[in-house]
Amino acid sequence: MYGRSSYDGYPYRHPFVTMHDVIHEEGEARLGPAQLLTPQILSSILSRLGHSLSAEILPESVIARTSDMVVWWSPAAVRPMFFLDRGDAALRVLSGKRFPHPPLLFRASGDRLWIRALAENKRPVSGSQLCMAPYWNCYDNAAVCTGSMQTPQRQSVAAIPLWEKAFFESAFSHAAGVARHTRYPGGVVALWRHLQGKNRFPSKYLFPISQTLEEFVTNNDGSYANRAGNRA
Repeated sequence: MYGRSSYDGYPYRHPFVTMHDVIHEEGEARLGPAQLLTPQILSSILSRLGHSLSAEILPESVIARTSDMVVWWSPAAVRPMFFLDRGDAALRVLSGKRFPHPPLLFRASGDRLWIRALAENKRPVSGSQLCMAPYWNCYDNAAVCTGSMQTPQRQSVAAIPLWEKAFFESAFSHAAGVARHTRYPGGVVALWRHLQGKNRFPSKYLFPISQTLEEFVTNNDGSYANRAGNRA
């Protein structure tokens, strides 16, 4: 095992694990070349060891579930938001206020979170087209920069409200290099300033992308990155 398990500035220092075949020659054993242990290999190993999910009652909000991932949708709601103002008076005024939010799609795996927005306030189907989540700290490949977010430690559907609480109770601090989070003129800050005190998030302000629910569920991109051309 190599690397550090704690956040250490940019670039991030993520630990990794290698595997080695054991080679037997002339009555002795030695390690063969290293092979990086990927999530897919780990999943295969756990499957062979008989690893399985405990029985759980799945709520209607759950879209997909595996041993290391859960995907769910959250209906439109009014919630508070917090911003790291960094001396910006406009953000200081908005922080802690309540805003209407669109229906959202979440995916959690390990200590990672991904998020998209939905144009319709109903449970999506495999072909449903998704939209950019209109929030800072979210890359256009849906990955959330968790930063100091207190992520849940449990891998179960019971952790779903904890993930949503962690996302909305942490401070939104940066645009994550995304050129366009919303169709609203003026961008994200102008959008939330306009929506403060209102009860409904207009879907016309969502920015559609060329990704379906099925693609979101099966996407294995675990990076914090922006993809050129990820547009409708």
